[in-house]
Amino acid sequence: MKYFFSSISSMAYWRYIFSFDGLKSIFAIYGLLWLLISTLDFFKIYTRDEYSYYAFFIFIAISIILSIILRRPIKSISIPFPEYDFNIDVRIADLFGMGGATMISSNTIFEADVAGGKIAVDSLQGQFTAKYYTGNQNGLINSINEKINKIGLTPPYPMGTTIPIHTHGKTFYFTAMATMGENGNASSTLTDIKNALNGLWGYVREKGELQELAVPVIGTGRGRLQTTRKKMIALIAESFVKASIEGKFTDKLVITIRPEDAENFGINLYDIKDHLMHVLK
Repeated sequence: MKYFFSSISSMAYWRYIFSFDGLKSIFAIYGLLWLLISTLDFFKIYTRDEYSYYAFFIFIAISIILSIILRRPIKSISIPFPEYDFNIDVRIADLFGMGGATMISSNTIFEADVAGGKIAVDSLQGQFTAKYYTGNQNGLINSINEKINKIGLTPPYPMGTTIPIHTHGKTFYFTAMATMGENGNASSTLTDIKNALNGLWGYVREKGELQELAVPVIGTGRGRLQTTRKKMIALIAESFVKASIEGKFTDKLVITIRPEDAENFGINLYDIKDHLMHVLK
């Protein structure tokens, strides 16, 4: 409910309502109303001489109100691909509340020391550690080392290197998508993100189970990319569709947006759906 009220009070929402796509919706509803009135007039049920000249403004007002109702703030959208038997969902939700498997963005050396300050507490990996390995960070580090030693490479590992961490009955895919700088800051490029996604899809196709896969909007936070979340969601979705056409590895991809980010950055899921339909279809 908080998201609903914060959305309708934001400039971004009203800019969307009166954007080109929003105006198309308003005039489409107006056209339907006009068709209804013309039909009533044709059958002499409600003829033109019975309503005033102000009816035009009333119809416009009704069209705007109906358009707003139809495009009220929502928290999820779904884009089906029936020809390939998979869906893409975009949800404003807690990543850790998703079902199925979940991607956790990591770095090319799989550094996981949160307590020592090498990984930020509020980063995705930091949040994961706090939620599933409270007071047992070494347990996570040992699990990562066990998995990474089986790869047979030396750090830094290539972008897209993926290892599974199984805990609390769920599977988390730790995927290398950022480089750690000398001062401990992580950074990514768009090429890094694309390679990371390709690595994740490839690993899940080869070794994962055919279950729902949740992916956060990577790169826009700690990755320090100057790319909007809308464009990053499109990049993730495009990469997923391309990989899935080559070989299916999940029935559903869920791209999650943190509720805080949705509020802070004026995320509008109708706008994102229109963009994805334009890019993907």
